[in-house]
Amino acid sequence: MSDPAENSQTLFHLMTVEEKPASFSLKELVTQFPDHKSDWTIPEAFLCLILSAAFADGRVAQQELEEIRALAHRSRTLKNLDENELAHANNVVLKRRADRPEWLSEACETLPTDMRLSVFAHCLDISLADGVIVQAEADFLEQLIKELRINREDARLITKVISLKHRY
Repeated sequence: MSDPAENSQTLFHLMTVEEKPASFSLKELVTQFPDHKSDWTIPEAFLCLILSAAFADGRVAQQELEEIRALAHRSRTLKNLDENELAHANNVVLKRRADRPEWLSEACETLPTDMRLSVFAHCLDISLADGVIVQAEADFLEQLIKELRINREDARLITKVISLKHRY
């Protein structure tokens, strides 16, 4: 005769499963909180990269300016700065771009790792704001991918989505 439990409507039975210890390592914090001395603030680095995306082709289109202004009002990184603080950060960025050959690397290194994909997306969005990407902008974005250490697949997916956004 069969076991009554086999004929019951109980579909799921308790079972004991050996729990695997979760892998935990504080070494991951090293990439999130690197030891680098920087005189850049995160808002300055962010502003530097989005302005540089607009400057990449040698001119700043009105649509790019509008995107940057809108981003300054809605991004968590910039919206808490008042107009004077934004103007000061803008001046700091322009001076560092003019005076420092490694300004791009410095700005990218200042950003937290978890902020880098969104910054790349914002830069691409600003570059496409005028409806055109020229070679100088593509070159800047390629360099940005490298400096931000964004993997190619993530860059491809972001590019696909932002391109669709600007297509329609």
